[in-house]
Amino acid sequence: MAVITVFKIEGLNKDRKEVVKSLNVRSETGWFSARESKFSRYEVFIQYYFYEDVEDQIKRMFGEDDEIVTVLKNNGKTRILKRVICFISYLTKTLEIYRGPDKVTQEIARQIERILQIKLKPLTLKGEELVELYKKHGIELKQAMFKHIEGLMFETLKGSMLEANAKFRDYLEKFKSSLRVISFRPNIRYLNGGKYQITVNGDKGTIKFSEVEGFKWRPRVEIRQLVFLMAATAGWLGD
Repeated sequence: MAVITVFKIEGLNKDRKEVVKSLNVRSETGWFSARESKFSRYEVFIQYYFYEDVEDQIKRMFGEDDEIVTVLKNNGKTRILKRVICFISYLTKTLEIYRGPDKVTQEIARQIERILQIKLKPLTLKGEELVELYKKHGIELKQAMFKHIEGLMFETLKGSMLEANAKFRDYLEKFKSSLRVISFRPNIRYLNGGKYQITVNGDKGTIKFSEVEGFKWRPRVEIRQLVFLMAATAGWLGD
C-alpha cells in the first residue's frame, strides 16, 4: 500500500523561488530536483534521487535469495536508482514525503532541514483528535487500534460502521487517549468518484492508502485535502 509521511514545518522564511533554488542540489547520499508546482501556487514539488544496493532491495522483497542477487551481480547490476516524491505546502505548513517512515524518509527530512534551515516535526494526533478527524470528515470508520489496553500491546477493532459498534464505543469511553490508529473512508472531493479507505497513524504521522485498481498514488487534489484536514485537526493552521 502507498504511504505518505507528513511533517510540520517550522521556521520556513524562504519563498517558493528561493526554496526551489536551494533544493536543486546534491546531498550527501543523493540529489534533489525541485520546481514550483504547476497546479498550486502554495506548493513546491520535490524529487529526491538516490542509489540503492540491489542486494538490499532483493532481501527486502524476497528475503535471503542469494540466487537472484548472484544473477543480477553477474549482469553488472549492483545498484538501482530510486526516486522519492515530496511536496512542501505553504498552505498547510507541511512537508509530505511519499514514503513510509523508514531510514530513507528520515534522511530526506534531515537533509531538507539542513538545506532550508528549518525544523521538521512528524505529524502527531492525539486520541481525541483522531476521533474528531473521523467524526467530522469520515463517511465510515472501519478499524481502530488502541495502544496498551488490558495487558495487550495493541487492541484492534474492525468492522463496518465501527463507530456504531457497542464494544468500540465502550473502549472509546474508557480509553480514548489510547486510540492511536484509525482506518476510515474520508469525506472529500474525489477526482474519479471512487471512495477508498485510508489509515492514519497518530504516532508515526502517516497516511496509508488502501489499494485501488489503477492507482498506486491517489491524485494530488485528494491528498491535498487529506493533509489539510489533518493539519486543521491538529491545530497547525493557526500557528
